[in-house]
Amino acid sequence: MGQYQIDKLKEYIDETELLIISKDLRIRLSKELLIKYNEGLYNNSILQMIDYINQIKKLGIKYPANADPIFYVYVVPTDNFRELLHFPSHRNTSGGGKPVTSYDLDGFNSAYGESSNLMENKKEPNVMMIVNNIHEFAHLVHGMFYNRDNLLSEGFAEALPLYTMNYENTFDEHRAMLKTLTNDQIMTAQELIELAENNNFNNGAILPNKSCSFDFSYISSYLFVRGCLETIENKYSFTKIEATQKFLEIVHQSNCSHQWLIYDIANAIEMNQEELLSGKEMQLNVIKKLKSRE
Repeated sequence: MGQYQIDKLKEYIDETELLIISKDLRIRLSKELLIKYNEGLYNNSILQMIDYINQIKKLGIKYPANADPIFYVYVVPTDNFRELLHFPSHRNTSGGGKPVTSYDLDGFNSAYGESSNLMENKKEPNVMMIVNNIHEFAHLVHGMFYNRDNLLSEGFAEALPLYTMNYENTFDEHRAMLKTLTNDQIMTAQELIELAENNNFNNGAILPNKSCSFDFSYISSYLFVRGCLETIENKYSFTKIEATQKFLEIVHQSNCSHQWLIYDIANAIEMNQEELLSGKEMQLNVIKKLKSRE
């Protein structure tokens, strides 16, 4: 039996101030960080967040139990952000952000936790940063439907901005990278599941000093989820948004995880189970289509 540990983030959140930014965005932070907010140091960050949230809301995703959850951002002190956010040790960074448990009942199942230094004096983002920031909010979206398997979680968090919201059209560097991928560089669903089981999901990037969109495991996860979305579109004559909704519902309705969850998805989209789990044909077709468009 493991050792009992006090939830440090909950202790912190219990003492925070609540800022109602808009009907869709609320921020929690300590009294000390409220001073920075009042000085306007977070203004650019907050304006960007409002923009990303508005873009997600426009998709009109329907949530389980007819929920209309609010996006919560938990701003934490920079000096102990790793401890409060359970930030992964392999990420060598002086600040960070990631989805965390939400303690607010009117919010998503997860909140977005971010260290104060990342919120301060934020510059105008380029397309890579925009995709990366929407990726984090996309985790909150799928968390209302499922929170199983790195492959599907990271794949969806990439697919929502890149594919459903069409950012890949303007993210030239990412699109160009996808078209250079070889068969050997793409991992199957089975391989990605095994990586996660061995705590080795973050296993290197195709290009250095880029966002997670250029990590091998994230690329393969993205190609998998995107391939599922395109299959759903073709099967039902759906739009990208309708296919995204259907994908979320398929995973939500499954009681399985890991390999069995992939089998459930295969049954739902009428694909061969073993091919979806251990093959790459669907993912390679995504790349082939990308190449044929230009």
